Amino acid sequence: MSLDRAVGIMCPDIWGTYFCEVLGGVQSAAARSGYRVIAVKSPPGHVHELGLARDQIDGWIALIDAADIERFLDDGRPVVALSTCPSDARCPHVVPDNHGGALAAVRHLIAHGHARIAFAGNMAHDDVKQRFRAYRDALGEGGVPFDPALVIELPSNERESGRLAVQRLFEAGMPCTALFMATDQGALGALDALAEAGVRVPEDLALVGFDDVEAARYASPPLTTVRQRFDSLGSTAAQLLIDLLAGRDVASAGHVAPTTLVVRRSCGCSPAPAQAEPAPPGSAAGEAGALARDLLALAGPSTAPDEAPWPGAADVVAGLEAAAQGRPGPAAAALERAWREAVEQVPDVDLLLAMIDRLERAGQAMLRGAGDAAADDASDAAAGERVAAYVREARREMVRSRVAVETARADYLNGLLDINLVIRETLLEDAGGGGSKLSWLSAVQMSWGCLAVWDAPGDADPALRIVESACRGAEPAAPAAGARVAAAQFPRGDWLPTAVQHDGDHVIRLIPLRSDDHDRGVLAVCAPVSSPLGLDHRDMAVWVAMLTAALERASLIESLVEQERQTRAAYERERALADAVRRLGCPVIPLDGGVLLVPLVGAIDLERARQVLEVVLAEISRQEAEVLLMDITGVPFADMQVAESLMKTARAAVLLGAEVIVVGMRPQVAQGFTRLGVDLGGLTLHATLGRALSALRHRRATAGRTPITLIDPK
Repeated sequence: MSLDRAVGIMCPDIWGTYFCEVLGGVQSAAARSGYRVIAVKSPPGHVHELGLARDQIDGWIALIDAADIERFLDDGRPVVALSTCPSDARCPHVVPDNHGGALAAVRHLIAHGHARIAFAGNMAHDDVKQRFRAYRDALGEGGVPFDPALVIELPSNERESGRLAVQRLFEAGMPCTALFMATDQGALGALDALAEAGVRVPEDLALVGFDDVEAARYASPPLTTVRQRFDSLGSTAAQLLIDLLAGRDVASAGHVAPTTLVVRRSCGCSPAPAQAEPAPPGSAAGEAGALARDLLALAGPSTAPDEAPWPGAADVVAGLEAAAQGRPGPAAAALERAWREAVEQVPDVDLLLAMIDRLERAGQAMLRGAGDAAADDASDAAAGERVAAYVREARREMVRSRVAVETARADYLNGLLDINLVIRETLLEDAGGGGSKLSWLSAVQMSWGCLAVWDAPGDADPALRIVESACRGAEPAAPAAGARVAAAQFPRGDWLPTAVQHDGDHVIRLIPLRSDDHDRGVLAVCAPVSSPLGLDHRDMAVWVAMLTAALERASLIESLVEQERQTRAAYERERALADAVRRLGCPVIPLDGGVLLVPLVGAIDLERARQVLEVVLAEISRQEAEVLLMDITGVPFADMQVAESLMKTARAAVLLGAEVIVVGMRPQVAQGFTRLGVDLGGLTLHATLGRALSALRHRRATAGRTPITLIDPK
């Protein structure tokens, strides 16, 4: 398998039984031609995910609405549409035989005598539209009038919509005797609702579906339906795309995959395994050849044109021949492997039982043919016992293999509870947001994963930033967290595990992580096509939703941290500004000899008065000042507030042992203080700063102390 060649498949959902079977067919055909497979999830209306892995994908299989296919056709790469019919003939498309299958289903209901047959489905899908047209054609063909009141349009084709269809029938007074649901999922939902309401199927209402999903075989009653091979659809689409890439001519017309009506009990039939008339005696070789052909027919077609659907069928036939002839046959391990292959290839229990019945009848035919040539009754009895023992052992191996498959599935489903707990703890209980977000992948059989978030998604060439990678075993070097990669190159081929690089059965799935209003990133995972995750796509949807929520929480935490950083920076700026304003509002100029000069300019309000008091006292204490020169020359007027501020500061300075000299006390200011009742006693007053400094110098010179000069405030 080449890392340079890849087939892309775009669809609304990349999990669940339907898609996993389609993907299995695509992967099988792609691997034979050396292509790897990249599946991209793109819900309706979000085909912009085309940019993901664009540089790696050679051609597309588009399992999307016809309206969205135009984007792919304009991209310049070959495109094959799957389960949809584009309006023009610009690309090939592969569809199941919806018309033929639905025609057979409605004809069968008419043959049961039903003339009031309802139809229910989501008409937005091309498959359902084709099935509806066949429904109308079958009614017209059978002479049954079409009644629009019996057509129920549903919002989806899921199980819950089947319940809705039954509800509407009840509201209409149950106007029908049979119901044709456009899909099995809808039919199974209808069965649930009918059982809860006490309506018997098929006695009160016959029911037929379409698809033959696994649950249809085990419904109560088993669901009559139209079987389509999803893997065959995928392999056909992939082969057409590979032919286009190879330059071979491919018709743009539709390519139709066959469908088959599978009769069970929900329509009113009581099917039993077909009992053929005893085969006429013949050669053992002739009977062995017929048996081999019948077993392969029951196993169904293979998705690989050059492979048998059941390779072990030859061992089963050889074992029966050996038992009839009394010679050694294939080893027990080979027969065990053969029946395990049969169970994996054929999930329908009825078909497996039909294989055992056919094996038993072939053994009887071989014995009759051998009996004509032998006269020894004892030999005939011994041969009969050997054949009977071989058939019993075959039935036992088939049942054992089937039980093993069901046990493994049950174990996985039982383990989902523990898995969900692990994932919840990993993704939702990591309050700090710094733990691993991909450690849970190994618990759900994924061998590799890479989580990336969009980096400038609005750019013309969008890129992703790696958050984390996870892989099992010795794999290629994982991309470093924080690395940036173009969306068109994500994920790079040299990151991929060996399960993808060297003919493994793993495929890459790309899952956009999207909240209601924001594209968060992309999760790339490597998982086997046959993963039990195909059982229920809802599990993966929940895990992806939790991962998206974890990314949102991490983004929110990061945003809050950034806001806190910005708030702290703003606070520091405000504090620095306040300190600057404070210094400007109350500048303190140190003079040598323990003298502080405080020149006050401008009006003094309550806040500034408090500031002056705090600053002056702090500086007196810090510098152990002996004299405080408060220059109020620049104060425009003297009111009670100025007077109180001056006196509070002066008294506090005196208490700290400093002499207070007030400068700029003009006569009118002093008179104003006197009228306000302010006692200026204890303060030394000077009209100007020059006089105050001269008086201090003279006093210090008389006392033999250092003259007063301005010093560096630092």
